[in-house]
Amino acid sequence: MKTHRFRPDACVRQKGLSLLELMVALALGALLSIGIASLFSTTSNTNRAQEGIARLQENGRYAINRIEADLRQTSSQYCSNRNGPSVSGTVAPLWPMRAPRVFAASISLPDSNNMNSVATSGAQAAGLATSAYGLSPRFFMQGYACANGGTCSVPTSVAPAAGLAAGNRVPNTDVLTFRYQRGTGWPVAGVSPGGTCATGSTLSVLPQAGDDPLTATTFVRANKLVMVADCENASILPVAAVSGTDFTLGPVLPGTTPPGCAATGLRDRRVFNFSDDFVTVTYFLRFAADANPGARGNGGGATRLIPVLARKENGGTAQDLVQGVDLLEFRFAVQDNLGNTRYLNADQVGNRLGNSITCPPKAVGVNPTPGTPTAMEPGCLWRAVRTVETRLLVNSIDEVGDIDANARAYRFSDAGWQTPGDGDALPSGLLARNVLRREFVSQVSSRNYNP
Repeated sequence: MKTHRFRPDACVRQKGLSLLELMVALALGALLSIGIASLFSTTSNTNRAQEGIARLQENGRYAINRIEADLRQTSSQYCSNRNGPSVSGTVAPLWPMRAPRVFAASISLPDSNNMNSVATSGAQAAGLATSAYGLSPRFFMQGYACANGGTCSVPTSVAPAAGLAAGNRVPNTDVLTFRYQRGTGWPVAGVSPGGTCATGSTLSVLPQAGDDPLTATTFVRANKLVMVADCENASILPVAAVSGTDFTLGPVLPGTTPPGCAATGLRDRRVFNFSDDFVTVTYFLRFAADANPGARGNGGGATRLIPVLARKENGGTAQDLVQGVDLLEFRFAVQDNLGNTRYLNADQVGNRLGNSITCPPKAVGVNPTPGTPTAMEPGCLWRAVRTVETRLLVNSIDEVGDIDANARAYRFSDAGWQTPGDGDALPSGLLARNVLRREFVSQVSSRNYNP
């Protein structure tokens, strides 16, 4: 029997990786992993930046459009707001404005710092009126210059106090209040007894298809007022009761001439809800707390604050419209007595650029010296605002990853390019952080200023 001897070299050898080969393989795998991670990180940062820019653009456009829609109605009184022939000797066409005549003891304008009437000096007054007076369009707009070192004495009844906390107004940002008459009103059907609106008279209306609803709950505010206007004259009257289509007038103040309210075929005389539909709108910025627990603090503490554009109507609760609005600034194009136009901030409008600008002629019946159109009332340039320029600095809300100073750069107003670092403070007091910012600018001409 033949036997086979075992030979070790006859077996097939099993070869493995050497240490060097293993180290090379691990190095290549690590490099590949780093590359993939870097690619995903870059893609993620790019996506966050693109989402931030898209959100910024959308919010900025919406904020500007929302403000524009209100500003276009500024000072609306129904029909033309101009009265009488144009003024001669001016460099541009100039017409005096109309002023509704108030026959109510209190007009109780919201966001006016407790304005109930107008004093003989032409300034607003908290007391009740005892005789009729002309309501200057000067009270249809009031701005507060808080940006760029303005005095910014904003009453807390108009907007909250400034400060770095949720609910506070954003520091160094402007505030603007303006008013306009909205709604269709109702055609006058008649007044009894006689055709003159007097205490206890019944003012009847004849609503048409498409007119505002008229119900027992038409008036929301306790101080019920109506404005009777016919495109030439307007009277603000108190209402004691509403029954169907009849208004029973309350105590009507004495005036030089009693208001005529009878229907006429010459003009469309209409009745408007002045209490609720003479709208007072206020825009300002305030802080809201970020609900994201992982967000970095940006107000000097652990909490992250988000600046929000707020809108308040008729003195009610302010509504948040748009998040991420860092700064808000208004400028006003005003027309002087010669028809010249210049842009001013709210402080300069209020003090007539250091008393260097003469206001255009006022409406007849406006204090002081009601019969003298050139006698200027306090703050008279507010009735000469032709255009309002709005500037917003809008951010991407959330941080977009690690970005450099150039990516954080922005321009706002006349300050030129700003390149803040991650921890640098903005004019609002917030830290810049890794957030994108862009400026939005809008100019709106008041269509109710032109004849």
